[in-house]
Amino acid sequence: MDTEQPAFADTLEDVNEPRSSSIVLAAIRAAYQSLQKWQDECERIDKIFSRARSVGGVATYQDPDFDLFWSSTEILKPAVYARAPVPVVGTRFSIRDPFMDQVSDMLERAISTSLDQTCIDEVMKGIRDDLIMTGRGVAWVSFEDSDTPRITVEHLEQTDFLHEPARKWSEVGWVARCAWMTKEEMRERFSDASDMAYQSAAFSSQRDENRHGMTDHSEKAAVWEVWSKSDNRVYWVSDGVDVLLDEAKPFLDLEHFFPCPKPAYATLKRRTLIPVPDYARYETNLEQINDLTSRIYGLLDQVRARGLIAAGSDVGTATQALLAEADDDMMLIPVPASSLVGNGDMIQWLPVEMFANTVQGLIAARQQLISDFYELSGISDIMRGASDAQETLGAQQLKSQYGSVRVREKSAAIVRVARDIAAIAGEIICENYSGPELMALSLTKLPSDADIKRQIAAVQKQGKAALEQIEAQAREIEAQQRVMHSLPPQQPPAPQPQGAPAQ
Repeated sequence: MDTEQPAFADTLEDVNEPRSSSIVLAAIRAAYQSLQKWQDECERIDKIFSRARSVGGVATYQDPDFDLFWSSTEILKPAVYARAPVPVVGTRFSIRDPFMDQVSDMLERAISTSLDQTCIDEVMKGIRDDLIMTGRGVAWVSFEDSDTPRITVEHLEQTDFLHEPARKWSEVGWVARCAWMTKEEMRERFSDASDMAYQSAAFSSQRDENRHGMTDHSEKAAVWEVWSKSDNRVYWVSDGVDVLLDEAKPFLDLEHFFPCPKPAYATLKRRTLIPVPDYARYETNLEQINDLTSRIYGLLDQVRARGLIAAGSDVGTATQALLAEADDDMMLIPVPASSLVGNGDMIQWLPVEMFANTVQGLIAARQQLISDFYELSGISDIMRGASDAQETLGAQQLKSQYGSVRVREKSAAIVRVARDIAAIAGEIICENYSGPELMALSLTKLPSDADIKRQIAAVQKQGKAALEQIEAQAREIEAQQRVMHSLPPQQPPAPQPQGAPAQ
């Protein structure tokens, strides 16, 4: 597959109208078409999970009495993602430096506060659910530079995120997100850049609730925000508008250019970025389990006590009335007395062993299918990893390691997305927040320039006082030395003659 595509800016210069939106819209349509089959499959899976009766008139998997799809999904959710991410900021190679440690601590606090303000736990749960259900979860990071700067992290639906078709993420040249805007919102946002062009956008008040959410009966149009790495530009386009609503250089200076991390992927179609939902792997298995369950319940409904009694006799009529009042599941059928054969019993019961044996066989077959489903979905590995409080530590560690094998890739993808979100938020904070804003966000108090100048003046004053004291001590020592040098030298005592008595 050829993934080489020219930059938007290069192609825009080749057309008569440099600001035409045709090239960008054509690229968006091509990207949507490449994912259309997957998006239709996602819509079908969502309806099945929501227990819809049909999708497009076609009956779907339904098992309200034994819903393995729902139960397996609920088991996978906490195994893939259990709690909100906590950012950790540190120096590379764990360099111990007091200044760098203080900066890292401040940035870590600021990122943590920003993620808490944007409800990161709900965002990560949305990404987790999409990853499990449809094979792809997407997050988008925005920066609102208003009176109080704020970082917003959003979970995007599968229909609201597109990217250039490519074999791998490193080859993606542009990404785009969709936002639904009213005429008033588009006027405030784009009138300065493209005048009244927004009025020709495809406004609608009846959006598809499955693809774009419930409508609030206000006319809105889809506006695509396209980040093109190949020409270092950001474009805003809308279907029905012939010109670009706006274009500008990236307003966020990010290391990897895109304001979104690489999506969390499960299984991908080989050499593409088209996800393959896990549901497609075991859908047939679930349908077989559903069929067996329906047959089991149908046969169980037939397993009732039924007997034949002689008709036209007072004993037969009384017996039938008595048993009918005692249990509705028991039925007696009157027949001519001459047709009854046997040992003279009042009632001849119909055999139910055949139904019971058939039900037992169907239950055994269904149990095998359930075991196969557990193996395919990875539930069996998670259940094997369940430990007992009375087990040894080694046994618990082995079970925990084994039970996480099947969900390790999905869990790692969630961790990587959370890390990239924190990294993008950190870059935005470092580039766009002022000193006071950063200190307020991180609840950190750092000395101001005036405080530093006062500290320097105090240190200089102390140093000057210490120097003066040292100079005074030096002068005092020097004076003492001069006094000592001015005294005459002391004469040693005269020697006494030998033998002379001591005085």
